[in-house]
Amino acid sequence: MLVEVLLKGCRRSPGWGLVGRQLAEALGYDTVWVTDSHLVCRELWVTLAACAVATTKIKLGPGVTVPHTRHWSVTASAIATLEELAPGRIVLGIGTGGSSAETMGMSVQRAARVATLETMVGSIRQLVAGGAAPLEGGAQSRLAWLPGPRTIPIYVAGSGPRMLEAAGRLGDGAIMYTGVDPTILRSGLQCIERGAAGRGGGLRDLEVVLWTPTAVDRDRTLARDHVRGRVASAMRHPLPVALAPEDEAAVGRIRAAYDSYQHATAASRHRELVPDRFVDMMALAGTAEEVREQVRRVMTVPEIARIIILPQNPRQASRGSLSPTGSNAE
Repeated sequence: MLVEVLLKGCRRSPGWGLVGRQLAEALGYDTVWVTDSHLVCRELWVTLAACAVATTKIKLGPGVTVPHTRHWSVTASAIATLEELAPGRIVLGIGTGGSSAETMGMSVQRAARVATLETMVGSIRQLVAGGAAPLEGGAQSRLAWLPGPRTIPIYVAGSGPRMLEAAGRLGDGAIMYTGVDPTILRSGLQCIERGAAGRGGGLRDLEVVLWTPTAVDRDRTLARDHVRGRVASAMRHPLPVALAPEDEAAVGRIRAAYDSYQHATAASRHRELVPDRFVDMMALAGTAEEVREQVRRVMTVPEIARIIILPQNPRQASRGSLSPTGSNAE
């Protein structure tokens, strides 16, 4: 199982972000995904372009870009330009977003429209292939500067049944934001499989990647506390299974208190509302040995090809704190 990493561009120095991505490459990560939340983090495409020229092997892409902050034609031109800077190393993650919508005064539910994702994915795929895509007014758009077609894998993200099914129908790959519990993972895979069947395929025809809040430390309590901000972010979204009434009530409290300007941060106030059972369900967190065992548990679901870790480092970042668990979790 390959391990990937998602990094936020909100450190005090943008230079640290480049160092982090170079370090991820040196440590053997397969892909670095960069957050797209323009009022919380630094601008996605500037960050990715800098990473493209500062690295040589690692794959790069937005994790995930969203339809409500830029027109899809802008995203198509941006990703095709990035592919010119780093040929064969670019992937495109697309989703509905959370913090980017909420900081603009939109609800996650309002942003989560399958039809919008369908238009975005289909139009970008047509444009980067050198074709035309219809605009809202009926005119045809194309990338006039593009010298030839580009092949850029598109990964569609989802957590609830509708979005996971859309991911299976639309994506070259699917990003699951559904936690680490094998029972929930299997339910999510069933949704993706239904979507893939809708286009005449199956799970074998696309790559399924798992998005996981992660924190590792010798002090398991510290690690679990640090990951709660990420877990709170995940729990704002629906899951492919029904929760117990007390868990639904806890989710309601998290959604009501969630501050998107403290999005997924370890010190967020809303993290205090995350119970231990949500950490167990949604995160890889604890000591190194505990996290290894948690990864092995995920690996009992063989359809999961990759894990993207969303790191919360309880102590100052170092080579050890960013190092992947290992390609085979051994």
